[in-house]
Amino acid sequence: MKKCLRHLSGIALLLALTVKVSAQITINQADMPTAGIKITMLQDSSGNLSPQNASASAQTWNYSTLVSSQTNTYVFLSPSATKYASHFTTANLADSLVYAPGYNYFSSTANSYSETGFVTTLYGYTAGVSLHPFFEQIPFPATYGTTDGGISNGDTLMAVNILVYDSARVKGSVFYSDTIDAFGAMTTPYGTDSVIRQKHYDDNIDSVFVHSTLSHMWSLYTTRVTKNYQYRWYAKGIPYYFALMQMNSTNTKDSLVQWFKGSTVGINEISHSVFTRVYPNPCKTEITFSCSSQEAKQITVFDITGRQLFTQEIKNGILTMNTSAYSTGMYFYRVSDISGNMLDRGKFIVQ
Repeated sequence: MKKCLRHLSGIALLLALTVKVSAQITINQADMPTAGIKITMLQDSSGNLSPQNASASAQTWNYSTLVSSQTNTYVFLSPSATKYASHFTTANLADSLVYAPGYNYFSSTANSYSETGFVTTLYGYTAGVSLHPFFEQIPFPATYGTTDGGISNGDTLMAVNILVYDSARVKGSVFYSDTIDAFGAMTTPYGTDSVIRQKHYDDNIDSVFVHSTLSHMWSLYTTRVTKNYQYRWYAKGIPYYFALMQMNSTNTKDSLVQWFKGSTVGINEISHSVFTRVYPNPCKTEITFSCSSQEAKQITVFDITGRQLFTQEIKNGILTMNTSAYSTGMYFYRVSDISGNMLDRGKFIVQ
């Protein structure tokens, strides 16, 4: 009798856990990124997974066989820590993909998490684009059945020096639609959690106009139309996507899947390097790199947009760099061997 009761108790516990993991959840601002954290996502580009159909019943997504082919690290910080803060005064959060160019700026409120603009590199020139109205990523509270969508427009003017053109103007519009169309339990190599799934679609129309120094007139240089299909899974307490599936341009198969690996709180934990000491960190006018590896031959420094700022040979394992001309903010360094292969990397802050 006791054995049967124990067996029944085990079944009850299993059912309770299943209900807990599959229960509908509600995502709020507290489940979004905040300044001072670093998010690591792993990426599988094999393109052989299905997002499954929308459903009003609890779903199970088993992606435990995902194999990482790339690691992506996102750093979230206050816009004031970026040199473009004055262009995005409505933002209270910025992010950047480590070693990639550009920033994204966001407004994180109790009502929504929205992109307010971005900084990117266009034809070798840096451009900041503000979005009006904001490009809403997810409204709050978000649960099964929540929808949002709209039109967001961007416009920027920049000075260039290309043939007979002295100025360029970038105008863009994004038409988007989002639906929380499913909920349930998702398993990735990170683990299993209760999730909601957001089906996202956007249609982008970007046009570049150039100004001629000869005719003193504006003319259309190029127009690009792109369609973007994504599925985004959110979980409680994960300050980013639990997983994201990028679909191809016809929404018929996935092109890549990213899933949450972990987060680090406090970007003042600046360097996660293996054998490189960086001091003082934060610094003001000077910083020193001390490398214990005899193979270390070169230090390269990048700004947070991924632009290379400095490269110099290491002598006797020590390199001191003048940072007095650097703007306040975060910077990244890479340590390479004599062939240019990366041995170590980390980051530092200039105050």
